Amino acid sequence: MSNQWHLGIDAGGTFTDVMAVDEQGQQHILKVPSTPAHPVEGPLNGIREIRTTHALQAIGDVSHGTTVGLNALLQRRFPPVGLIVTRGFKHVLEIGRHTVPGEWGTLYSWVKPKRVVPLSHVVEVDERIDKDGNIATALNSESLDVACDRMAELGVVSIAVCLMHAYRNGEHEQAVRKRLLAQQSDWLISLSSEVMPEFREYERMVTTATNAVLAPLVGQYFAEFDQRVKQDLGEDTSVYVMRSAGGVVNATEAARQPLRTALSGPAAGVLGMARLAAAAGFEHAITFDMGGTSADIAAVDHGEPHLTTDATIDVYPLRTPTIDLVTIGAGGGSLISIGVGGRIEVGPLSAGAHPGPVCYQQGGVEPTLTDANLVLGRIPDSLLNGSMMLDTQNAHQALTARGAEVDLNAEALAFSALEIVCNNMAGAVRQVSIKRGLDPREYALVAFGGAGPMHAVRMAELLGMSHVIVPPHPGLGSCTGLLLADVRLDASQTFTYRPEDLEPSTMETVFAALEVQLSARMVEHGMTDPSFLRSADMRYLGMGSELNVAVPSPGPIDAMTLDNLLEEFHQQHGSVFGFSYRGDHAVELITLRVTAVGDRHIQLPAAAINDKGSGQPQGKRSVLFDLAGMPLTVPVYRREDLNQDWQAAGPLVIDQYDSTTVVLPGCRVRIDSHSNLIISLGANP
Repeated sequence: MSNQWHLGIDAGGTFTDVMAVDEQGQQHILKVPSTPAHPVEGPLNGIREIRTTHALQAIGDVSHGTTVGLNALLQRRFPPVGLIVTRGFKHVLEIGRHTVPGEWGTLYSWVKPKRVVPLSHVVEVDERIDKDGNIATALNSESLDVACDRMAELGVVSIAVCLMHAYRNGEHEQAVRKRLLAQQSDWLISLSSEVMPEFREYERMVTTATNAVLAPLVGQYFAEFDQRVKQDLGEDTSVYVMRSAGGVVNATEAARQPLRTALSGPAAGVLGMARLAAAAGFEHAITFDMGGTSADIAAVDHGEPHLTTDATIDVYPLRTPTIDLVTIGAGGGSLISIGVGGRIEVGPLSAGAHPGPVCYQQGGVEPTLTDANLVLGRIPDSLLNGSMMLDTQNAHQALTARGAEVDLNAEALAFSALEIVCNNMAGAVRQVSIKRGLDPREYALVAFGGAGPMHAVRMAELLGMSHVIVPPHPGLGSCTGLLLADVRLDASQTFTYRPEDLEPSTMETVFAALEVQLSARMVEHGMTDPSFLRSADMRYLGMGSELNVAVPSPGPIDAMTLDNLLEEFHQQHGSVFGFSYRGDHAVELITLRVTAVGDRHIQLPAAAINDKGSGQPQGKRSVLFDLAGMPLTVPVYRREDLNQDWQAAGPLVIDQYDSTTVVLPGCRVRIDSHSNLIISLGANP
């Protein structure tokens, strides 16, 4: 069998990253401009360029991460979509929840966001399934005919179906889909019993409706990407898409439930950095991915990222398995502006890929964080090994003009912008750590993304963290995760019982049925012997939120399993919230979950360390670290020149193809056996 290559492709806001590895340990990386106007072209351009540049022959599979779905939600770019509901529940999306997002001061000016499906596109049918899954009122065929005709009149391209208690029994939803497709076979149908078979009517409805919104946008993207990749590389090439929960699925599955791919790019980065940090001896880490438009932050314990089924994207609560991420608008392209009262603001608006920062010389006129880093000397005057020249003079002029609005020179405005954004991102770290009952000082900060290593050490200082890890290819961190990811499929079932009232065999029966369902779907991915991970959502009786607790598997559920599960819940509640009601309050099971995992057996080659590297700086650069002092002339190293024994004290700068690492005064940095940069903070690191 000929040597095969595996490709990982992450399409970001500014650059599309490509990483290729093969079974013999070879590895190549590449960055090409993203194409926001035609998103699929950026990844395809990356495939062509890396094949040509490195003469790659047989490519066995392509793993892709993209934010096409996320961008559509953030921009609220909704196609015409219909929603079919049980009679009497037409206004669920309008009512929503009584909680109002926003800070004090903005609370009373808040206006409900655009509904995923407008009220005029919601149609009722006569039917009713009770809370136990029994048919209380049969599906009325006449009302269903009326609903189908109304969908045709509205000219919708996608339809969500969310009937009462369908999570218990999806029979009526299946019948509605059959009738809809008989009327118009090209309608895209999303059933709540498949998208989110769980209770809570508003969350189930908005999740299903959002999946229907993304189906024509993201589904079309995946279909086109899959088709064109196979045209170029051959029909036998496997195309995988990263899901928000950190596993990959084939393009067909991704198109069927596009909502689960909304955070695929960021999730891939967290997964990859979690594996690299654990290999480097840091099982507890906070991953920090800063690219061109946003920064994504997540916590990792024992080498595994935290998961949640209670995610919110923009203002929409979406109940789908997701790596627990906090995202803020802070990237290299973030615009520096002056707000009310002369307040300096950084982001969330971004220059994006086009026109980009002023220094990119592509028509940008608004100063950005990249322009600030360039003026302060923290990045070189060219990127991508000299293939992309930067215009320092124009960046300085743009910052000077903006700074004049608040009586600051270019350097003072640039330094202030960096301090603001680092404090904002440190606040996001606190959301995934302190807010969840975790102490960030006990974690290492893993910095990646093109802009991450430039700001990570200052963030770690603000948080009291002692170590920063910069992987071998920080600008392609998400590609690392894409290649390391297993095939993962999820299934869930609402299961409301108190442990003391539950027969263990009942729980085992539900788990077994979910595993049978997932096994059949895994065959479509070429996985015939998957492993299974079981878990249960649990809460104290009367609470409005749950904790997910792992259930040991394999092995039958018995009374001891339930006792251990109950004890684990109490311990987890105490860890997260600082207290538990062990022995004082009843506990209830809410949802059972199963994840099927198929190993793709892709191993990333160990990053080569240049044993013959000089370890000497290639030059010097004037860098401003403190407004109270003068710029310092610091050594500048090329990362490929650093050997196994290399270590140095800051301040210094390390340039490489895909990123720049800034090491502040008072820190030390070394190369570990995995080619990571390990930066130690403090007077005696």
